[in-house]
Amino acid sequence: MEITLRDILDKEIFESYSILTGKNALSNSIESVSILETPDFKNYILTKTLILTTFYPIKNEVSRSVELVKTLYEKKAAGLIVKINRYINEIPKDVLDIAEELSFPIITLDYDANLSILFNNILSEIQVRDYSTYSIDETYSKLLKNVYDNPTTKALMEAVEKIEGLDLLVKNLETKTTHYSSNEVLSYYNRFNNTDNIMRRVDTMLYYSEIILYDEKPIYQMVFLAKNDRRHMIHNYIEIFKLLIIVIYQKKMEIALKQNEFLLNFISNLSSSYTKKELQEISKRYNWKINFPVILAIFSIKEKNKSTINPSLLDYLRTLLINKFDIHTQELKYAYLNERLLFIINTPFGLNNYNILQAVHNNLKEKYPNIQFKIIFSNPINEVKNISKAYFLLSESLVHIENNNLNTSIFTESNVEILTLFKNIDYSSLKNYITKILNPLIVYEAKNNIPLIDTLYAHIECKFNARESAKSLFIHYNSLRHRLAIIKELGYNLSNSGNHFDLYLALYVFCKNFFHKVASYFSIVLHLHFP
Repeated sequence: MEITLRDILDKEIFESYSILTGKNALSNSIESVSILETPDFKNYILTKTLILTTFYPIKNEVSRSVELVKTLYEKKAAGLIVKINRYINEIPKDVLDIAEELSFPIITLDYDANLSILFNNILSEIQVRDYSTYSIDETYSKLLKNVYDNPTTKALMEAVEKIEGLDLLVKNLETKTTHYSSNEVLSYYNRFNNTDNIMRRVDTMLYYSEIILYDEKPIYQMVFLAKNDRRHMIHNYIEIFKLLIIVIYQKKMEIALKQNEFLLNFISNLSSSYTKKELQEISKRYNWKINFPVILAIFSIKEKNKSTINPSLLDYLRTLLINKFDIHTQELKYAYLNERLLFIINTPFGLNNYNILQAVHNNLKEKYPNIQFKIIFSNPINEVKNISKAYFLLSESLVHIENNNLNTSIFTESNVEILTLFKNIDYSSLKNYITKILNPLIVYEAKNNIPLIDTLYAHIECKFNARESAKSLFIHYNSLRHRLAIIKELGYNLSNSGNHFDLYLALYVFCKNFFHKVASYFSIVLHLHFP
């Protein structure tokens, strides 16, 4: 309910007063009160304001006094209250005539009236009526319930749209995403973007900006744009929405923890007790439309001097996966587990998942060249019981890959199975096996001091390109051809691919520490033995 000039007069705030003009306009609405003691009054008059003045700045200028009344009428001011017998003894007749003609209220007070006290009393009445009208407690209760039910910034925007004369903009300082209730507040934000907690008048609006902290960490920037001068109301809404934003942040953290807990169960042995249908029903609680088959993809992301993942990088990676796999947002879920990102992705049979993830890796390296990415992913999983097996196989292998600084960036489940196989090898038998294959080369090297084993290994790594092999060995092309001729004479026929697997395995393990360079071994074996 609005407060009117008649309401103020009925409150007996004034000890005595005289209504000189506009007695039929006492129902004028009051939204603010101002003490006006400046000659350039046009710059300071607000709509539906009640003006208190002594007329001091224009006491001897009747024309300016008339202009003041006209301006107040045009601005839809509630009325003019003048303290007389201080600087003027009476209101000029011309002023009263124009006021009566416009039906604009002019009220006079006696000399001993204190305008400052009157200002505070009138302001208090306006504020009490505002609080009663807008029901702050009730509004806050409704907003809080809505936020708990739907803890999103979008819900805040929908809430503020119901508050007359108020617009809100919220920027997530982690993801850099911005939500706003109108294009007008966005326009003002772009003009006056700052990080200060400040309220300023811009044009006819009040603009307020504040950085919201949580545990001393900046999480959001909040901007208010108000279309009236009820600063007391704006400050209340500022505090309310600040609390609501923190509630949203806390709820998101809580949901993330619950989601991580659910995903931990999902990939642990607990998931094996679910049927596909049960798992699909449970996943709906987390806005997840899981549909078998799925793949598990674990991302190791290492950025120098940083222990956490950049939120914008995470958002970019998530978008990449959705686009490359051509799936909907609900068909992918991720969790941050053991300092790595686990993605569970709906993927039909027939997709070349390696090529897709290779493209994802290439995009990541192009956008973030100083960050190291390693990806390990499963074969398509079509049974719930196989989820936990795949996850533990991948996660344990990724630990080994990271600890040994393997150069390859993308590992398949098949690669991991080979790695697991080699972890259980009898190395004494392996040594005998390798020596048997390479013995002619070992004997020749010892007798003639020509590094045939390193030559053959380099030739393999250079994909049998003689010029590249010579370059990598820092020898002349003709020297390489001579060594290759000797190798052939010793019984190693490189044109016969039937014995490539055994030979390359023996060379690799002999020349390199297998567990430090296993990724290179994978690429050689898979490329040459399975062309």
